[in-house]
Amino acid sequence: MSRTKPGTGKVLLVLELLAIVVGPIVLTGLSVQFLRFSTIFLVAGYCFWRLKANGVETSYLAVNWAGCVKALPGIFARWLLGTGAIALVVLVLNPDRLFCIPRAAPLMMASIVVFYGFVSVLPQEIAFRAYVSWRMDAFNLPYLPALLISAALFGWVHIIFGTWVSVVLAAVAGLSFYRTYRKYNSLAAVWLEHSLIGVSVFALGLDNYFYLGPTLPAIAATCGAAT
Repeated sequence: MSRTKPGTGKVLLVLELLAIVVGPIVLTGLSVQFLRFSTIFLVAGYCFWRLKANGVETSYLAVNWAGCVKALPGIFARWLLGTGAIALVVLVLNPDRLFCIPRAAPLMMASIVVFYGFVSVLPQEIAFRAYVSWRMDAFNLPYLPALLISAALFGWVHIIFGTWVSVVLAAVAGLSFYRTYRKYNSLAAVWLEHSLIGVSVFALGLDNYFYLGPTLPAIAATCGAAT
């Protein structure tokens, strides 16, 4: 990947770090779900603009289908492992929620399978894999600290869901996502991995740690209101 350095100076970097640290806390206190949901699109738009303005979008936003194909065996293996781990967490924390959305609203579950990757995952990958990687490359960070920083930032923003469980689980997933993105230089590969894990989260009943807002009456009755 290109290691072209950002050219906007330390002030912008400080503002970005401030936004990523303070922003999720502010969003946690908002009662309007739409504002929380739309923020990721605003962030992704900013990140896309910055990458393009600096001429590195072809490197950091490379779809790279060939790399994605090479990554498939590992992606599916980690998906199966992650799905098993998600099921275990649900059984430990709230076993009544296991498969609650598929049981309560199969059409809603089908919609999540179809649209989740585009509506939620893609903007997250633009921001937390592509843009964050570009920023860290500017400082020539070795792989391990870059991996840990990326995962920590990705985990931290999930504090908007109001629990450290969300933060820890997202940070663990972020380790795998960053590894996939950098190893295969493929936005498609990490998008697929993230999408598969996210669908498992909603299908198996861990959605209450990754979603806040209105829901269908049937889902609320079967799963309980999202918290």
